[in-house]
Amino acid sequence: MKNLDQLREHSREMTNLGSISGLLGWDQEVMMPEKGISARKQQLSVLSGLQHDMVTSDELKKILESMDTDELNEEDQALYREIKREHDRASKVPRGLQQKLSEKSSETVKIWQSAKAEDDFESVRPHLEELVELKRRYAEEINPEKESYAVLFKDYEPYIPFEDVERVMDELGEELSKLYNEVEKGQENIFKGSFPEQNQKKVLKQVIEKAGFDFDRGRLDVSEHPFTSGNQFDTRITTRFNEKDFSEGLMAGIHEFGHALYEQGLPQDKYGLPTGSSRDLAVHESQSRLWENHIGRSKEFWKNILPILEEELDFEASPKECYNSINRVKEESLIRVYADEISYHLHIVLRFEIGRALINGEIEVEELPETWNDKMEELLNVRPESDAEGCLQDIHWMQGMFGYFPTYSLGTVLAAQINSELETEIEDLASKIEQGKFEEIRDHLKENIHSKGCLLKTEDLIEELVGGLDADEFIDYLSEKYE
Repeated sequence: MKNLDQLREHSREMTNLGSISGLLGWDQEVMMPEKGISARKQQLSVLSGLQHDMVTSDELKKILESMDTDELNEEDQALYREIKREHDRASKVPRGLQQKLSEKSSETVKIWQSAKAEDDFESVRPHLEELVELKRRYAEEINPEKESYAVLFKDYEPYIPFEDVERVMDELGEELSKLYNEVEKGQENIFKGSFPEQNQKKVLKQVIEKAGFDFDRGRLDVSEHPFTSGNQFDTRITTRFNEKDFSEGLMAGIHEFGHALYEQGLPQDKYGLPTGSSRDLAVHESQSRLWENHIGRSKEFWKNILPILEEELDFEASPKECYNSINRVKEESLIRVYADEISYHLHIVLRFEIGRALINGEIEVEELPETWNDKMEELLNVRPESDAEGCLQDIHWMQGMFGYFPTYSLGTVLAAQINSELETEIEDLASKIEQGKFEEIRDHLKENIHSKGCLLKTEDLIEELVGGLDADEFIDYLSEKYE
């Protein structure tokens, strides 16, 4: 079918444009000289305009309208479904607005980096105000009848009903607030000391390589905010290291490894097609949370990696001491990325509620620092002493990524459900983690998640995996762990 071949070619071209944009974004965060932003924001704006033109073109519209979907097999149904969804959504957004968003987000991120370092909210405030206004306009163009924040959420999770987000976030907020207030806090942190960044990087490289990261198709670098980008042929991880506490960079790196393993596990022969692309953010986050929390915070995992820590960091401790320390609940949980498993989701509740109010026009950017501090005190019993520890700590809103944060909690809930499946399917799972035998875990994830790409809608994939998204298993897991 000629139109089917044209649709596949369109998909490949869009994927490659997205990869180029992602590579420029990676370079901006990792290697670009400080004054390169003037050119970079224009480069990304041009790319954004090209992507918008391609996905909204009359030619693509004609191809989609000409297709008889009843004749398509499952893989081509997925191709049609995903491209039509992108076309229908993007066609509602003016090209100029899309370009402005790309340019403004690039500029705001660069200014935020300095603002955070100097604890200077006022320097980034006018840029964030403009970005928020652009995102409100963007949501209005797509669906003026629907709540703006719910519209933006669909950029990251097009198939999970927003009502499910509200249900999960409400349940986590209620149940984890109780648990956080009841649990013992302030256990000793044995990971403090003096650990050179280069040695920590050697440790992380060995740990993720042992777990299955293919360095022939990937690399590890340092950035202000840890992230993963790329595809099945070129997957790039970044983390940031604290020379006074090696656990921070290690755990962030293991988290990003989970994302990277997903990308490296996608079908190579399907590159450029939906069936060779990762599913949306809740599923992606389930992979990083599974490796970070259920595997990386286990006593067996620490027993396995202790020889590496002893060799590279001159660090000595028992597996039990490591387990207790890596799972400690801090007396003050100020920073999301370094939070324990309980308080982490109270951080997400905070961002969900404030981000929603901001985009929906219930508060304005100038109110953000005070609103943030009040909400943190309410949820986490601590008030930031600076905006760098408060509303400036995350990059996401500076990138215009409103609606993104709930996917962290959705993915964590899903990770707990997937971990239960692993415990059922893999005999002596704990023993295999202790021995560093991760092959069966990787095989299970690849067979049931990675290899499927976007063949299924998110809700259908979750239904097939675990029978539906349910927070109860995650809450039970935490309750048992901290009883």
